[in-house]
Parts: sequence; C-alpha cells; structure tokens
Amino acid sequence: MTYKLYDILEVSRNASQEDIKKNYKKLAFQFHPDKNKGNKDAEIKFKEISNAYSILSNPETKERYDHLGDENFNNDSGGNNQHEAANMDEIFQHLFGSRRGGFNPFGDFGQNNICNNIIKHYNITLEDIYNGISKTVKITLNKYCTKCFTTCTTCKGSGMIQQIMQVGPMTQIFNMTCNKCGGAKIMNKNNKDCKECKGNGTFEVEQTAVLNMPKGFDSNHTIFEGFGEQPQTPGQKPGNLIFEFRLMQHALFSKQGNDLYYKHTLTLTESIIGKLITIEYFGEQIKINTNQFGIINPSKQYILKNRGLPIYNTQKKGNMIIEFNITYPQLNTTELDNLTVLLNKAFLY
Repeated sequence: MTYKLYDILEVSRNASQEDIKKNYKKLAFQFHPDKNKGNKDAEIKFKEISNAYSILSNPETKERYDHLGDENFNNDSGGNNQHEAANMDEIFQHLFGSRRGGFNPFGDFGQNNICNNIIKHYNITLEDIYNGISKTVKITLNKYCTKCFTTCTTCKGSGMIQQIMQVGPMTQIFNMTCNKCGGAKIMNKNNKDCKECKGNGTFEVEQTAVLNMPKGFDSNHTIFEGFGEQPQTPGQKPGNLIFEFRLMQHALFSKQGNDLYYKHTLTLTESIIGKLITIEYFGEQIKINTNQFGIINPSKQYILKNRGLPIYNTQKKGNMIIEFNITYPQLNTTELDNLTVLLNKAFLY
C-alpha cells in the first residue's frame, strides 16, 4: 500500500500531530494562492496540502487512512464529513486567526487607509551635530495617475474574489484577495495617450523639503510627513518619508554621547617636557601645551571641559577627552644607561 499524504506534507508515517501541523503551516504559506498569483501549479499543490492535512490532522480519519492506504481510503465511503469540516475550521482558526470565508494570511491589501512609510539613509557629520542642519533637500515622489485607474473588472471594485477548492470530500469556498488588482479595487487602464503617466499608471514628481535639525540634536531620524508612498485609491493618505541618520567617521574625533574623543601621538621627550599642540575644533583652534598636564601617562585620559558637542536644548557642551600615545625610542644598552643617568639628574633621584 502507498501513503502519499505523508509525502505531500513532507513528514514520516510516525510523525507527531505537532510535526504534521508545523509542516502544514509552512507549506500552506509557501504555496498559498495569494502568494503565488497566477501560478496554477502552486494552486494545485495548495489543494493537495490542505486535503492531506484535513485527513492526517484528524485522529479518526488518520487511523482509517493508515489502515487502508491511498487506494482503499479513496474508495471507502466511511468518512465522516462533519469531522473533516470541523477540523478545517480549526485549521484556519488556529493557524490564521479567522474562520473560512475571510481567510487572508498575507494581509488586507488595499484596505489600509494610510500608505507605507519610506525609509532612506542620510549621512551626517559631527559638524552637522555641532552646528545644526538647515538645508533644502530634493525628494522624488512616485505618484499614481488618478486619471488612468478604473474599477477592477474582476472583483467589481470589492477587492475580493471567491475561490472554490475541493478539500477531501468537501467543497470549500474562500474569500480571497483579488489576483487582478491585488485588493486595490482599481486597475490601470494603460492609456498610452495620457500626458502624465504615458500609460504606466505612475509618474514622478520632484518636490523639496526643508531639513531642520537644532544644534546638538540627538535623534537618529527625522520625519517628512506625506512624502512616503503615495495614495493609489481614493480615501488613502500618503505615508511618511523617514530619514535615518548615519554618522560618518570624522578625521579627528570620535563621539560618545556629547563627549568628543581625541587622540594625539607624542615622543617620549615631548611626553616629559611638554609640547604645544593645536586641535582644529569646528572652525576654532584649541592651543594647549601638554606640560599643563604634567608628565603624560599614556594610560590616562585628559579632559578639556566644555569642548565637546552641544547638549540639545541647553547652553552647555560635553567635554573633550584627550588620549595620548607615546612612541618610545629604540635604545641600545649604553644609550639606555645614559638616559637613566640623565633622568635621575633631572628629577633628583
């Protein structure tokens, strides 16, 4: 005897009910008609999967199938349709959260009154955070041509169609998203003479928006309302355009909160006697002599207060933290001894 229903669900004959349900859910999503519009093979596969699960998920019909095999089970008239119908209700309720008649696990296309947001990355610098941003940006909107859309002829403007499926001995009727308009209720007339869209149904519009960010802004994004995806159907509202900020690497500083980290390299001599250094700081020059810190310790951090980034909505700034790297000379034994004597005299050891 053959047992093809197990092969259809890609499970073994001794698979648990949990494994059967898990594989059915995976395969149902993979081959569902809403996800494979116009694919007849996927539609047939979905029917086979649903039929197999309606039998194997019911302990009574599974036991009878295991006893009779494919051929004898199909010829047997002892099936209980009520059990299978109830089981199909349980399938869709458990897996997809709805009873038969409203099944659509892939979303209510065209039913949302607000279009999707569009996210774009926008590079910023430490200078932008320090000074704030005020600039005009160009934005391209992809508009739907309202002149070239008409009521969908397949669903008659409802966005849904009925599909009849044979599931085991039962005939099931499902309300599904229209495969012609995708649930949008309207379709493009493909009017090649349209001056706006040339029959494409969409056209681009260049618009400008002002990007305003205050000094010390700490937000990682900003929103342009209405500049996201544009309405396709009457009554829809446009989505938003979201700029996600990406901080570019700076030549001198790294950032932690409102503090700036600055690294500078000194020779051994400079670390002892000091060195005048100049730090370029957003249009200013900070001049310091390292001897104000004493002998430089490379494992220590030195702080310049109020020399970091502006703190948002205050008159304060963060700090600048300076870390020094010291390069040591390569000395032979004699040179090292001479240096030791010299340092002992200098520091009166």
